[in-house]
Amino acid sequence: MPRKAKTIAKKDRVSVFAEWLAVRPLLTELTLTALTVLFGMQVLRVLVPGMFWTLGGRMGWGAIELGIIGFLIFLTGFLAGPLGRLAGNRRLIVITAIGLGIMRLFMQVWWGEPLFNLSLAIVGTILFVIFLPACFEEARLRGGPAISHYALGLLGGLALDIAINGAFGTYDTVWQVEPLPVLLTLLLVIIQLALLVGLTPTIKTISTKTHTTKTNGFSIARSFTWLAIGPFLFLELVIFQNIPRVAALTGWPLPIDFGLTLLAQLAGLAVAAWLLSKPWRMLWPWALGAGILLPAVLALGYQEPAALIALMFLVGQVLLSALIVMVLIGITTSTGKTQRSGVWIANGIGTVLFLVLILAYYAVYDISLPYSNAALEPIAGGIIAICAIGASVAMQREIKVDPKLWLAPIFALILLVLPLAGVITWRAPAAVTGQGFPIRIMTYNLHNGFNTKGKLNIEEIAQVIESNNPDIVALQEVSRGWVVSGRLDMLAWLSQRLHMPYVYGPTADPFWGNAILSRYPILAYSREDLPPRNLFILRGFIAALIDVGNDQQIKVIATHFHHLEGQTDIRQLQSQTILDFLTGLSSTVLLGDLNAEPTDREIAMLYQARLRDAAARMDPELAYTFASDNPHQRIDYIWISSDLRVGDVQVPLSTASDHLPVVAVIYK
Repeated sequence: MPRKAKTIAKKDRVSVFAEWLAVRPLLTELTLTALTVLFGMQVLRVLVPGMFWTLGGRMGWGAIELGIIGFLIFLTGFLAGPLGRLAGNRRLIVITAIGLGIMRLFMQVWWGEPLFNLSLAIVGTILFVIFLPACFEEARLRGGPAISHYALGLLGGLALDIAINGAFGTYDTVWQVEPLPVLLTLLLVIIQLALLVGLTPTIKTISTKTHTTKTNGFSIARSFTWLAIGPFLFLELVIFQNIPRVAALTGWPLPIDFGLTLLAQLAGLAVAAWLLSKPWRMLWPWALGAGILLPAVLALGYQEPAALIALMFLVGQVLLSALIVMVLIGITTSTGKTQRSGVWIANGIGTVLFLVLILAYYAVYDISLPYSNAALEPIAGGIIAICAIGASVAMQREIKVDPKLWLAPIFALILLVLPLAGVITWRAPAAVTGQGFPIRIMTYNLHNGFNTKGKLNIEEIAQVIESNNPDIVALQEVSRGWVVSGRLDMLAWLSQRLHMPYVYGPTADPFWGNAILSRYPILAYSREDLPPRNLFILRGFIAALIDVGNDQQIKVIATHFHHLEGQTDIRQLQSQTILDFLTGLSSTVLLGDLNAEPTDREIAMLYQARLRDAAARMDPELAYTFASDNPHQRIDYIWISSDLRVGDVQVPLSTASDHLPVVAVIYK
């Protein structure tokens, strides 16, 4: 066949494919929105920790510099309107969607320099906060089923994000340069690009008459309720997409928490489809009811038992999904005398609100503030509620729906196969019977899973632990869902990866603290607080009784002292609390990051109590544990009671964390 004929045939195939997509707007518009939202949420989960650990931890940038950078990034949400007028709204949708997909793919294939990936995340975030309002405005102007496709695409993208995150054990694929994550991301980007082929024929031009009639004008005031998008994304990112958060609160196996989180999102999707399928004239009473309930549910916080936590989580997600859809319906069905929209301005306000909420949520761990971060959750819910009520008051026209709308939540149920498979294949790590002393123990500050370059690499940490073959490991800085730490359940992931059962001791909040991994049976344990109780980051310790076999037991104390330099009085108070707890105990080891050097008073107190420092006889420079890329301090320790003996002691070199681990063989 001649080259010209082949080219024509290829163009014909593309045209046929585009036409096939054009007559299936539910598939095209919904899936395109869902995939772009998926990429956007994944990019946000690199941006937030990247700024904190790469720019802050590694580069030494302060809170002011980080705040300025953050505001510059999210202020670009105001540019959606001017860019839409300059390039055309449809072209803007295509540019931002393609750009975000490409940024996401580039982030997946190489992590040689985290600063490069953070730069990609910054660009991707900017594209995301412009895509969301651009796509919504196009759907709003077109009216009819388009807004339904957009709303379900938004919620469907969140559900897809949960499905992928849970399938990989909450370790986001974006951090993993492995064949499966790379191939999955490549496939999803290809699908997104293919769907964009059908975007232009799907979108039909709105007639001039539609733009000029008074009846079909828009309410600029109601379009400002779009600012709810910022608090909405905040609550999804921090709470309702957060599988590790559910796991830490319920104590259930991770696949069950994964299933609950995904089921809640799918329930929200089904409620959204129901809302979009009704010819509403009086939607505001529903918005009022849901708007009262959501902040109330969020204010309940972490009320036990686990079943109540799960119920509140499910109800909260459904209410949140319903309220954001009511905002979209209210804006779309509103009427006014102008064709101007306030969505662009509201989008800028909403994206800045998102940043403010994130910064305010985690700032309480660094500075003294007159609130608890838990108070921000109902505040965000209240903002969304006010927007939903304001958008749905006095609706004057109905929204035309797609009769096939219900196919979206029905097909989305397929995603439940992933947590179901996880439940079926889940094997909780089982303890093994030991042979008694000697045993090999280890203490390791994990730096929230980030290496010295600023990349979340929990596999690297697992390899460090695995290569030293410890029987018992004390862990500090264990994050179970903090967004600033990549929203990974570090403890559940490491337990599965290393086949070691664990006990957990939260300190700063339920989602951050200390842990003990043990190959041997943990007979009993308790979690104790350390004073004072007015620190930004509260401290504590875990006491565990472990059966090492041969009718022998060992008591393990794992802790992490206050970290600020010059506040030795606080650490002395914490040392004394530990010593009071240890009174009369034998066969005991104390492990952890004490944030003090051997000559400090808080360490001298341990010597005076006749505890023995396992690394005391090492060359001082070989015993340094901080910083791992330039060791010059010893602040991580293994202490033993006087009836135990120390064999080999090592401080293995690795930059998987900013601390080096300490490993020792203990004899009876």
